[in-house]
Amino acid sequence: MLKLAERVRRASRDQKGFTLVELLVVVAIIGILAAVMLPRLLGYTNQARVSRAMGDIASMRNVVEAWAANEGAGYYPAPDNSAAGGVGQVLQARGIKWTGGTDGVKDPWGTAYRYGTADVNGVANQAYLIQSAGPDKQFGTADDVWASSSTAPVQSGTPDVTPTTTVDSAS
Repeated sequence: MLKLAERVRRASRDQKGFTLVELLVVVAIIGILAAVMLPRLLGYTNQARVSRAMGDIASMRNVVEAWAANEGAGYYPAPDNSAAGGVGQVLQARGIKWTGGTDGVKDPWGTAYRYGTADVNGVANQAYLIQSAGPDKQFGTADDVWASSSTAPVQSGTPDVTPTTTVDSAS
């Protein structure tokens, strides 16, 4: 019995690492897990970007609505980045970096947000649209994220307001 115990102790002391087969099995398992999980994780990344764009647009929408109610006498800010009463000045005064320059706020895909107003019954600035071009970076497609004077942020291709004049948040 003593000899058997001594052999087991000696064998465990002589063992210095993993065999090549053990390492290959572990690498194969990690590769299979990565191949299965990667497509699922990429979908979550895109949804997170859409959610961020919706949040950004919701914040801008809240500022525009509050300004129209408090300071705009029922009119929405003009699509202008530099004039008083323009969307650039209104949003910047409330902490949103809408400059019209290279340092202006951009959507999660690196495209400038777009703001535009529309006339209603011949009266200017009675409706507005805030829009992100979405993942394909092209305005007017099905993946656009937008909000208007009558709709909370959504992702679809057809806004319910067609602006007569627009201005971008960045260049």
